[in-house]
Amino acid sequence: MSINAKLLASGLVLALLGAGFALTIDRSGEALIDASDRVVNDGTFPLARIEAAAIRADELSERFEREHRGDINRIVTREEATQIAEGLSKVMSELRTVSVNSGPIAARLDELDYGINRLRMADGEITRRLVRRELTQIVASLNGVAQNLRKGVDELRQNTVDRSGDLKRLIIAGSIASLVAGLLILLYLSRSIAGSIRQATSNLLRVSGEEQLAPAGGDAIAELEAAIEFVEVALEGRMQEISAGGRETARRYEGELQRQQKRFEAALNNVPQAFCVLDDTGRLLSVNAAFSHLFPSMKVGMSTARADGDPLLARLLAPPHHEFETREAADGRSFELRRHASPQVGGTIVIFEDVTRIQAVSREMERLSGQDALTGLANRARFYASLETMLRDEAIEGEIAVLSIDVEDFNTVNATLGQAAGDDLLRQLGERFRSLVPDDALVARLDGDEFGILITLDGEPGSKQRLARAVMESVDGRPIRVAGRPLAVAVAVGMVVVGRDDRVAGLDAARAMQNCELALQQAKAQPGRKFKAYRPELREELQAKQLMIADLRAALERNEFELHFQPFVDLRRQAASGFEALVRWRHPTRGLVGPATFIPLMEEMGLIVPLGRFVLIEACRHAAGWPGNLTLSVNLSPVQVKSQDLVTVVQGALRSSGLAAERLQLEVTESLFLDDAEGVLGTLQRLRELGLVISMDDFGTGYSSLGYLSRFPFDKIKIDQSFVRDMNRDENIAIVRAVMGLGAAMRMSVIAEGVETVDQLMRLEQEGCSEVQGYLFSKPRPASDLPKMLMEIREGFRTGRFRRPAETEAARAS
Repeated sequence: MSINAKLLASGLVLALLGAGFALTIDRSGEALIDASDRVVNDGTFPLARIEAAAIRADELSERFEREHRGDINRIVTREEATQIAEGLSKVMSELRTVSVNSGPIAARLDELDYGINRLRMADGEITRRLVRRELTQIVASLNGVAQNLRKGVDELRQNTVDRSGDLKRLIIAGSIASLVAGLLILLYLSRSIAGSIRQATSNLLRVSGEEQLAPAGGDAIAELEAAIEFVEVALEGRMQEISAGGRETARRYEGELQRQQKRFEAALNNVPQAFCVLDDTGRLLSVNAAFSHLFPSMKVGMSTARADGDPLLARLLAPPHHEFETREAADGRSFELRRHASPQVGGTIVIFEDVTRIQAVSREMERLSGQDALTGLANRARFYASLETMLRDEAIEGEIAVLSIDVEDFNTVNATLGQAAGDDLLRQLGERFRSLVPDDALVARLDGDEFGILITLDGEPGSKQRLARAVMESVDGRPIRVAGRPLAVAVAVGMVVVGRDDRVAGLDAARAMQNCELALQQAKAQPGRKFKAYRPELREELQAKQLMIADLRAALERNEFELHFQPFVDLRRQAASGFEALVRWRHPTRGLVGPATFIPLMEEMGLIVPLGRFVLIEACRHAAGWPGNLTLSVNLSPVQVKSQDLVTVVQGALRSSGLAAERLQLEVTESLFLDDAEGVLGTLQRLRELGLVISMDDFGTGYSSLGYLSRFPFDKIKIDQSFVRDMNRDENIAIVRAVMGLGAAMRMSVIAEGVETVDQLMRLEQEGCSEVQGYLFSKPRPASDLPKMLMEIREGFRTGRFRRPAETEAARAS
């Protein structure tokens, strides 16, 4: 250990001893102060207050005893109670200042507090005897608490005296210990330092090679000085020897550095990137072989700023300068430049790399990543990116048209002709769509059988309509030859036109494509020519539809559906022959909603079967209470007829209501037979075997009505209202006449619906139609209006309301 370390350690030991001693005294002093505080706070002060309270209580007890020596069994008066309460309040004021830590004493004080408060609150409802006894107990309790506190005070005083003695003894012991420790440390330092100095003298002599020269003895410091002088002389000789050896070592290191330099230059020359080091003026400090090959006219020491230097290098190093950048040469090559200022080499390192081929490969990969592998058209990602770019391009002044084209029944092609035929169809469609638009337009395959077109419109009126028409006509009536056969193809087209105002408002590609897809959905859903241009109302309609769907899901559970009835009228009897049950939806906020609004949604949601079950059961229940000559007609949806339990549901409705089967008429439409005609005919046959009447609704508007009439013997034909409403046209009269003749020939009754005027009624009657239905007689009305409707129809015939005025007068005259 060095001398400084020994001195430091000794001082540290003394400091620690002193600090420990001071800390011990400080803690003992704090304990003594705390004991003194407890004598005052927990002893002397509480004792004084309790003794004062005991004196007041004793005075109050003596005064009460003195003033009431008479009848002690009397009830204390209010005035006496007030005096007692005032005296006790003074006692309480003394006790409230008392706070003791002793558990038993605190408990006694709580009991006292309770007893005093009980006596204060008595308010004249106790006897004098009880007051005297309570006061005596209070005085005794206070004296007992005071006696306990005196004992505690004595104990606290003794504890304080003991702690004071301990502190004095500690101070004496600590002083003696510190004095002894200081003397021991001083003795240790004296011997230790002298020994270290002599050891240093021996070491110096050993270093000089003169170990045999022993110290002369005496003062250690003098011996050390003599040794130092001797060593200085010895070291001077040694330094001369070292200097000679150092020159030889330097020559050896210089050769090694040259070999390292050559290896470094060889490594640089094998690097494929061109490399150079420039100083602050642009002068070449170092280059590698790739640099010399790329810029053969430039040598080390030349300035890159020279006018007659290499033009390629001048172009690449022209300002502005960046740490990393890509620059293009005059011949089209691209170079990546990386700059790094290096203080170690005294300049800026510049690395040149020809990335022309890499960029070409990158562009090709980028092209392939944005291209559909099957058709060679752009894919969805590229289409969206291009749309986003066009929407943000300020240079585009006109409108941007986005088309989404869906190939209808494409899965059928895959299923029947194979996937290869489907792929060929998509390729040919892509070529057709590509041929419709200019080169700057973008045609893409967005999905399996969905294409997209992105184009700027020329601003001429009708340009977007012409574009949509061209797309539709490119496939309509122009079969595509696939798998060796011509294939008719139909498409649905949705379009959105984005104007400058939309772009300024922040319309992005995702929103534009949502609008386009929404228009496409509407186009696919509509009959006939499947084209739809986006309107803002479409989104509102879709949102309204979604709200209505949500309401419809709960409508059945909330019993919001109700039945209305429209009469059938027998013209021969001039009375109602029956009623058709029509469902209505009583919405909590929309009011009464007609079936044309919600029936298609119920079919789309798959809820038409439970709704039909409700209509059938509820209608039968109502009809069971009608007169026996009135029939009930219920419409069946195609989904209902194709359900497995329709016959069971009908049987259950008849059984639960008690309605005779021959009074129930079920109406079906011709569209029912488009799918699974054999299964539908079998279901209708089982229903007919129950004794029901089966009627064909909307006859004449469908697909092959006559074929189904011949295959299934319907009981009734219902002439569609479209023929009745426009009976002024000869062809409609001819159709009505033909249906009447067909019904007579096949022994089927005929009913005409949609009769709204007396003229229509007269023409139908002239053609031999004996049963009609329409607003002329009544709109569909609630079941509660049935009696009224029966009377109105009979009264209408009686008063001639259903006749022309002239015929009415003639009838009255006859």
